[in-house]
Amino acid sequence: PGIRPRGLCQRLWKRGGADLFAMSGDAKDDDIRFEPDRFMETCLKIYGKWKEGEASDSWGTSCDALVVVSGTTDEDVIRFPKSSAIQVALFAIELSDTLIAFCEDTIVILAASKKAKLAQDLADSIDSKFRYKIEVLTRNKADKDAANYAKVIEFLKSSKTGAKVGMLAKEKNDGAFVAGWDSALKESALATGDISSGISDALAVKNEEQLKAIRDGSLIAVQAIKKHVIEEILNLIDDKKEASMLTLMEDVEEKIFKMVKENKLQESDMEVITQPLLQSGGQYDLKYTAQTADTNVHLPEKDAPAVHIISISLRHKFCCCTVARTLFFNARKDQSDNYKLLLDVFEECISILKPGVRLSKVYEKAVSTFKARKPDLLNHLIKELGWGMGYELRDKRFVLDEKNRHQAEKGMIFCLRLGLENLKLAVKETKSQKYSILIQDTVIIGEDGAEIVTANLQKKFSKCSWNVSDEPVEEVKKKPEKKLDINTADILAKLGDSKTRKVSESEEAETRKLFEQRNAILAQEGIKKQKQLIGLGDGEAAGSSTVLQTSGYSSPEDFPLKTSGTNIHVDEDRKTILVPINGVPVPFHISVVKNVAKQEQGGFSVIRINFVTPGLGITLNTSVGKGLMYLRELSYRSQDSTNFSIIHKQISDMKKHYSQNETLLRAQAEIVPQEPLRLNPNRGPQLQNVRIYPSPQARAKKTEGNLEAHVNGFRFSVKKAASSDLRQLDFLYRNVQHAFFQPSNKSSTIILLHFRLINPIMVGKTSTKDLQFYVEYMDEGENLLENRKRNTWDRDEVEDESRHKQMINELDSQFKKFADKVSDILPPANSAEPDGDKIWDWDIPYQELEFQGNPKNAMVELYPTTSCIVHLATKPVFIIDLDRVDVAYYERIQSGNRNFDLVFVLKDFLLPDAKIQEGAAWSRIHSIDIKYYDQVREVLQKSKLPQFEGAAALKWNDVLKQYRKNFEDITADGGWQCILGLGSDDEGEEEEEEEDDESFTADEDGSDDDSSEVDSDDSDLSEYSEDGSEDGSDEDLSSEGMDSDEAERWAEEEDKRKPDKFGDKFGDKKRDKRDRSPDSDDDRPRKKGSAPPPKKSSSSSFKGGSSSSFKGGSSSKPGLGGSGKHSSSGKKGLGRR
Repeated sequence: PGIRPRGLCQRLWKRGGADLFAMSGDAKDDDIRFEPDRFMETCLKIYGKWKEGEASDSWGTSCDALVVVSGTTDEDVIRFPKSSAIQVALFAIELSDTLIAFCEDTIVILAASKKAKLAQDLADSIDSKFRYKIEVLTRNKADKDAANYAKVIEFLKSSKTGAKVGMLAKEKNDGAFVAGWDSALKESALATGDISSGISDALAVKNEEQLKAIRDGSLIAVQAIKKHVIEEILNLIDDKKEASMLTLMEDVEEKIFKMVKENKLQESDMEVITQPLLQSGGQYDLKYTAQTADTNVHLPEKDAPAVHIISISLRHKFCCCTVARTLFFNARKDQSDNYKLLLDVFEECISILKPGVRLSKVYEKAVSTFKARKPDLLNHLIKELGWGMGYELRDKRFVLDEKNRHQAEKGMIFCLRLGLENLKLAVKETKSQKYSILIQDTVIIGEDGAEIVTANLQKKFSKCSWNVSDEPVEEVKKKPEKKLDINTADILAKLGDSKTRKVSESEEAETRKLFEQRNAILAQEGIKKQKQLIGLGDGEAAGSSTVLQTSGYSSPEDFPLKTSGTNIHVDEDRKTILVPINGVPVPFHISVVKNVAKQEQGGFSVIRINFVTPGLGITLNTSVGKGLMYLRELSYRSQDSTNFSIIHKQISDMKKHYSQNETLLRAQAEIVPQEPLRLNPNRGPQLQNVRIYPSPQARAKKTEGNLEAHVNGFRFSVKKAASSDLRQLDFLYRNVQHAFFQPSNKSSTIILLHFRLINPIMVGKTSTKDLQFYVEYMDEGENLLENRKRNTWDRDEVEDESRHKQMINELDSQFKKFADKVSDILPPANSAEPDGDKIWDWDIPYQELEFQGNPKNAMVELYPTTSCIVHLATKPVFIIDLDRVDVAYYERIQSGNRNFDLVFVLKDFLLPDAKIQEGAAWSRIHSIDIKYYDQVREVLQKSKLPQFEGAAALKWNDVLKQYRKNFEDITADGGWQCILGLGSDDEGEEEEEEEDDESFTADEDGSDDDSSEVDSDDSDLSEYSEDGSEDGSDEDLSSEGMDSDEAERWAEEEDKRKPDKFGDKFGDKKRDKRDRSPDSDDDRPRKKGSAPPPKKSSSSSFKGGSSSSFKGGSSSKPGLGGSGKHSSSGKKGLGRR
């Protein structure tokens, strides 16, 4: 009663049970068979429990035989009779109109002809060691089975004393077969007893096959709620669309069977016990028989709370599982407190549910916790906190209430179900005034405790609550578990709508002001973090030093016999070369040799050996004493060119091999030992036919294989490995720092998963922290060749394009499904909170926020993610972890520039052993188009990074060394704000500069030629910005002007002067050469206010000759030059044409 019509669950009968035994003739006798091992195992359980409790009420008090009879099944209603449970345990199928009698030494089976034939085949295949004889009787409709009933009663009377028969007394069965048996039993005058409880005890403990069936069914139930219930409710709320709860749940029921196929399970093995349940809008019923009402989903309005209860119960291979969750929208504090308390009680109950624990203890634990923390809620607590499950959805024998004295056993299945009903909330909206809370999970009792098989459906309050606002810009859709979403519209909304609307000057000024204020606060917070970081180590940075071996011998006696004082000898065994100096052979280990060169001079061949010397980051072995002198090079001349060629090749090869071995040893030394990979006994998520980067095989050969997710990590299995040690590559979940999933996009031809590791691992002979698994969905080599032949209107071309798009969508779907499944099996970050956040989440590059730049040696597409800026499609990859960045600095920000550079300074530069060099302490992205400036700044602003800008390109190695050297003084003056920030003096100079620009007027007699001539010099004069802070003066550029020759001489003299502390210290000379290109600043319009040296022929007047080109932004710290927004351009070369 109360169970919904069977509906889609008629799939159960397609298994071969009803259709086969209805004698329709559609199935063959060989389609189904009974398993002897299963039958014997179940029989021994029943006889064993019967023998143990023969005199107890559970087994009818001294019954002499047991009889289980089933009648005609009503296909419109799902029931869970004990008779069906016994049949499933014995035969793995439900049988109608069948009688099974368990006598002292005999098991009697009475069934229709086809079932009887299967039973007889079973009896014939039973092991002879099985002590119970099996008698099979075939039904006879001619006499309505009167003779068969008589034979069964004879067997019953011959069992033990033959006085009492155990029956399922409370079970009601329909049909003429059952009615005839009841009549025959009454006429036999045999006494009867109820054995329902005994049968429950016998079937309570499940074997491994049944436990696996429950786990598989639970997986489908969890995925159905995640993907089809919660997602659909969130979509309805986003779209503000009304929908019937009943219709929604019917759709979910249909999708469940599609999910069964997707998970490679048999559709015929799965049935939906009750229609998926959804309750909302103040109408809640926490009975397990509750049904979904045909009313609309309660959509939360602004600030109005809404509560939804979701429940799904499935039966997979006749084993039941169930799960339920409560969703909150705009939850009030009372609601969140009540839910968190209920969740705490749930965890307390789980902790004591162990083998040997009395079931009433679970209820007592819940009540005691409520009494101690919030006793008012006891009146709202449901009376049953769950029950035993298995072949039945609810076994009354094992109900978790205050009276049940039975004990939990290993292998038992429970539904742990805690709920608070009829809670009230003081709000205006009627539908929100009343609510209930339900948490329900399927639990397996293990040896050490309870295992929650539906734990992947998280129940932490932060994972099942959302705040809904009517303003779309501020709305943040929060999902119960972070899943992959390649639609970044919500990310764009989080970044604001400044890109989609025009802003006034006042709004822009206000935004700028707020940005500067926030930047100052972040800079101060950064100083605190720097002080914490620098306290981790003591002393100055030692840099990367290598102690080298100067000789391969301990004494001259070890020299090779062929060594002489006139020849160069190469000893490959000792990795040493012996060279003659003043007639004496002197050994040099190959590690101290930098390189070797050979050239021809006249009639002689000259070989030059260059050595490693101090100043190159190398520390030589000084155990023999200090104050040594070092050889930089040795040169030898000979007329024997052939001999020198051989020596040159030997030294070069030995140096190459030694360097390779040393690199491999250093890489292996960096490897951190990790625990072994624990394989998943069941087949876990798998991604087939993907390639790996870097390739573990030599010569950069593309390596293809399968990526599998196991219990604690990944395994990549190579398909065609060159050797056995390259067949598998393992890395652990806890060694992953960042995991990226990049779907297909217009800028690349690959779909990829990329992992940035915490500790490097060996891939072949390479140590790496980056692993990438990808597929190429387009061959770039074939693209251009076929484009000429393409016809837009050709049907074949249209079909090819359609198939290609379908293939890309399928690949995207495969990668996304794999990533989702991996997210489900990831361990929690905190083992004490199994429902808490995972150790990491997938990060997706936001394609809508793409910008282009040059982080290495080419222009590439860069994508922001949640915590990084990445480029993953081409090699080498580029990843900036924004959590490790201390400050971001925009270079070459000045009027007229079409692009700028972006520098990230990493926090680790303050560590004593940090390398102060590009890539280790700081990174630069070159040539970002100026149109991306606002977009990049907003992205970094969301990451809470201090940001500064200036016109100069700084020498960051020197900046960071000085910062670390003068750390205390600089942080006392404001840290990066002091060095890179915009001070008040600069602002005043900016205003004065603008006034000077407005006072510039050209003489009426001035010609167009003169104007163009002055403009043509701007590109040269714009270079003068960094060196003119102190040496340059207004008097040098008088109003009378200079001719071109005087200006040239004046510029050369200025270049010869000693550069000031800002220009020489931070000017990037390498960038001067690079920027002198068609796209460099030389050919771009000058910044407003920078004035060139006036030509004598020009009639232009200059007022306020000092301009922003002469601002160095002086600093009180030695060697640190200010470089604020209006600082120098960082280039020399005034007057150079």
